[in-house]
Amino acid sequence: MKNIRSLKERHANSPSPRFEGFFSIFKDVPKKVFALSFFGLFLGMSTTMVYSQIGMFLKTELHVDESVVALVDGIVEFVSFICRIFAGILSDYLCERKAILLFGCLATLFARSVLAAAVSSFMITIIQSIERLGNGFQATTRDALIADVSGTDNRGKSYGFSRSLKTVGSLSGIPIAVLIMYLSHNNYRLVFCCAAVPVIVSIICLLKIKTPKAVSKDRKIQNPFQRKYLKSLDSSFWKVILLAFIFEIGHFSETLLPIYASQYLSRTATGFESMCVSLGQVLLSFPIGMYADKFGRAALIKICMTLMILANMAFIFIESIFGVCIGAFLWGGQMTAIQGLFLSLISEKADKHVTATAIGVYYFMAGISYFVASIVAGHIWSNFGGKYAFIYSLIVSCFALSIARFLLPLKSSLNER
Repeated sequence: MKNIRSLKERHANSPSPRFEGFFSIFKDVPKKVFALSFFGLFLGMSTTMVYSQIGMFLKTELHVDESVVALVDGIVEFVSFICRIFAGILSDYLCERKAILLFGCLATLFARSVLAAAVSSFMITIIQSIERLGNGFQATTRDALIADVSGTDNRGKSYGFSRSLKTVGSLSGIPIAVLIMYLSHNNYRLVFCCAAVPVIVSIICLLKIKTPKAVSKDRKIQNPFQRKYLKSLDSSFWKVILLAFIFEIGHFSETLLPIYASQYLSRTATGFESMCVSLGQVLLSFPIGMYADKFGRAALIKICMTLMILANMAFIFIESIFGVCIGAFLWGGQMTAIQGLFLSLISEKADKHVTATAIGVYYFMAGISYFVASIVAGHIWSNFGGKYAFIYSLIVSCFALSIARFLLPLKSSLNER
């Protein structure tokens, strides 16, 4: 009887097999990736507190039209993507990821601190460009560090987990911004001031992260642009870059989405559209990355492109708040997931001495296409309406999917290192 009772007590105190099965999917994620993911969580919270409101702030408070909203966002995002290639080169040359991440965070904190004082679209552009400069230095360096601490067999999962947890922060930032808007009677500037707080928390998290000893011992300051390193960036690498460039031409500024949602939601509640975007990122990014490790990056990239097509179709054909929510959910999910898939392909291909540089090249090309997409979509939106901007995105997405089979590698990685 005692043995039976002890067995029952042991079984009662042990974790539920259901929960053990759930948490087991995270067992291959390195601890450093967990730490970097929480660092990104608070930065994501700050970013969406601003970005969920800044489009409507420009339109209603500064009285600019949709083409200017898209142009401002296109410019500042282009600055971010430009900085990412320089951050990658600097990170590979100095072999010092943490210091570059800290610089990026301080630039973001400065921009957040002065954004509430902006009184024109020009000032918004300058301040947000500084913020995006900081974001550029963070993004490339963080993604290179994830590649440093994860293996090829769990890289898709690591990138997917990092992006999912970052988006948890983004998702939580939106209701915080909406609550502040409600309590302050639509005071956008108060939201911008409060957005500086999560950046401070992210800096504290960063200071707690130690540089991996295995990486620091294996790396030393040297010129990464040596032929023996650069030869890893061959034609298969540039095919992936070309495909990413073409696909991103259809991905215009998300700051236009709340304006589209304002047809069906009140001014205060338009931030919930951004919540749907973030929810899609949280729920789809990690599973897609996990299955990419099992079934191959190429197949999952095609699935993400299909999700983008479905997102545009939802915006075009379902003229209701339901269509906006479905479209935003799919738009956000594919956006984050496909970036992680492209990054895992690129980091597998590139030699470890030029990993950050290769990631920077990807972000640079994506930045050019994003800038073009935002200008084109903003012009279409102002002259013909939002629906036609989504039709433009739909056409580009269909074209990218049709040529993906010729540009993507057949296997999950481009080549073994």
